[in-house]
Amino acid sequence: MQKVSNNKRQKVDEGEASDATNSKFEIFYFPMQGRAEYVRLVLAFAKADWESKNVEDWAKEKTSTKGLLFKQVPMLIETTASGDEHRLVQTGTIIRYLAKKFKLGSEDNFKNALLDSYFEGIYEIINKLFVHIFSTKKEEKDKIPENILKDESLKSLISSIEEILKSNGSNGYFMGKKSTYVDVVAFGLIDSFIKFPGIEDKLFSKEKTPNLIKVYEHISKNPEIKAYLKSDKRFAN
Repeated sequence: MQKVSNNKRQKVDEGEASDATNSKFEIFYFPMQGRAEYVRLVLAFAKADWESKNVEDWAKEKTSTKGLLFKQVPMLIETTASGDEHRLVQTGTIIRYLAKKFKLGSEDNFKNALLDSYFEGIYEIINKLFVHIFSTKKEEKDKIPENILKDESLKSLISSIEEILKSNGSNGYFMGKKSTYVDVVAFGLIDSFIKFPGIEDKLFSKEKTPNLIKVYEHISKNPEIKAYLKSDKRFAN
């Protein structure tokens, strides 16, 4: 049986991404963070070769752009080492594809399914927050923070995520002692909304969500994430 070196084992334990792909990626999206930010964070964490491809004329591009199955963005455009091009839409699908490609999950099928369920819960929180922000009438925009903080289903989901993290020993990881794509997406959730005007620390804080904050702190120390957050690749909002 082949032995795993201490250095290799340490990298796995620390949740470093596999660099097992030579593909190049583009993220087709508006010049903003939005839903594409979660994809960008996963790509950054995975040390992938990627860049943004901005929407310039959406009225035309949503019908003329190859691969936009549902006339929605983001879209991942992958060019493989052999020159083949793959186009993929739907944020969750893109993230799961990248997680598998860069080995950001588990090698165990059941544990991978568990991670997928955690991801779905987090993404449901993200969707609820986006609905509040982007579906509120213009004349009622000042009520967004109040409506978010009154959303009991949102509070229940966040509480459930806290319990999941508690069941893993409140160690700042969703599974074991390794950062996965779920941890990265959770970081993105907190990073996007912990500074949202009117919400700030009312939704996520060391007092209210100590386990999620531990995840946030772990991922924020990752060298690739730190570099991305300071780079020109990141949009201001």
